[in-house]
Amino acid sequence: MKLPITGGCLCGKVRYEISAEPVGMTLCHCRTCQKAVGAAYFPALFVPASALTIIGHYKEYASIAASGNTMYRAFCPECGTSLFGRNSAFTQIRPISAVTLDDPSIYKPEKDMWVADAQPWDVMNPELPKFVGNSWK
Repeated sequence: MKLPITGGCLCGKVRYEISAEPVGMTLCHCRTCQKAVGAAYFPALFVPASALTIIGHYKEYASIAASGNTMYRAFCPECGTSLFGRNSAFTQIRPISAVTLDDPSIYKPEKDMWVADAQPWDVMNPELPKFVGNSWK
């Protein structure tokens, strides 16, 4: 994978750069992710926190995730794009919204998590491993 990995919001006021290989790629089906991104699941690219550089002003919304941890979801205050997050229990990794990557084709999901919350109309890839809850324990 070519580094750095770059991405940003719809209006371009928030940009980010990732200087290390991702540590995981997961489709999260929890209800809080569904509501936060307005879709059936959140395509998360997990990267080392130390490898993420953010340019521009963003806002965060804190909520209690399905795991019981506090999830801080970052978004652009101008266009509303859901960009990345941070989890109170997993401080060394950051989830990045794969659809905000400049080249989203690098995203290759490895598993589905929180499938217990998946919508009945959500068609999942049967070849990916499924986790009822959090796969990062």
